[in-house]
Amino acid sequence: MLRSERERQNLTIQDIAKGTSIRALYIEAIENGDYEQLPGTVYAKGFIRNYANFLKIDADAVVHQFMEENHPEEVAAAEEAKQQLAEAEEANREEVKQKLATGSEYREHVSSSSNRSNNLLIALIVLLVAGGAYYLFAMEDSNAPKQPAKAVTQTAKAPASAKTETAKAEEKKEAQPVKVDGVELVAKFTDKCWTQVVADGKTVYEGTMESGKTETWKGKEKVVITAGNAGAVEMKVNGQDMGKAGNAGQVVEKTFTADKAGQPAEAATADKKDSK
Repeated sequence: MLRSERERQNLTIQDIAKGTSIRALYIEAIENGDYEQLPGTVYAKGFIRNYANFLKIDADAVVHQFMEENHPEEVAAAEEAKQQLAEAEEANREEVKQKLATGSEYREHVSSSSNRSNNLLIALIVLLVAGGAYYLFAMEDSNAPKQPAKAVTQTAKAPASAKTETAKAEEKKEAQPVKVDGVELVAKFTDKCWTQVVADGKTVYEGTMESGKTETWKGKEKVVITAGNAGAVEMKVNGQDMGKAGNAGQVVEKTFTADKAGQPAEAATADKKDSK
């Protein structure tokens, strides 16, 4: 399907490689159905989707066809999960309808509104009492005889060493990684790059990032980023600069975990690379 559409549009494999940042070797493997030449199923799906989007055809349909032909068990599992989710949502809707029918939700709403009104009334009374007391004390102070007061102003110049220590402390504070609950990955793209991001086992992004884009992803336990053009991705994890993901044209997978996100790059990531 992809090859016939490419030929219909009078495009060469090199045209596709240039427009998608996918290596020509992988494009030929996809067109020939030789998926063993690809780094894995995740990469295959991403490359196929990117290829189809470049040709402006239905990428979801092409990826679904690939999965049905090569991984039917995964397609069946996904359909079953989708069905279970739909059943759970339907059950939840029925439960809401039943609660509204019995009026329990309405009574809970009225009760909470009444409690809020009582709290506001109590707060208003307290403010009025406090205001009255302040006014009485102010009147007594105004009637008391006033005596002139002598003010003494002293200006002390901080020692140079103290300023230096303060500046060093602020610089040290700025240099420390930002404390984040879990893992926060900030990725800046300097060139077009197919990217997939999985946070805590859930795919939160899959597609082609354009040059100049900056995205942030968060996970409680783990964030995994896969880049088809690693030299185009500059990363920061929990505020710490991790540098580029790899070399230009290189397929790289990096894993950042919550317990290692603040450590140096070599200790904080588990890498999988595919070199040209």
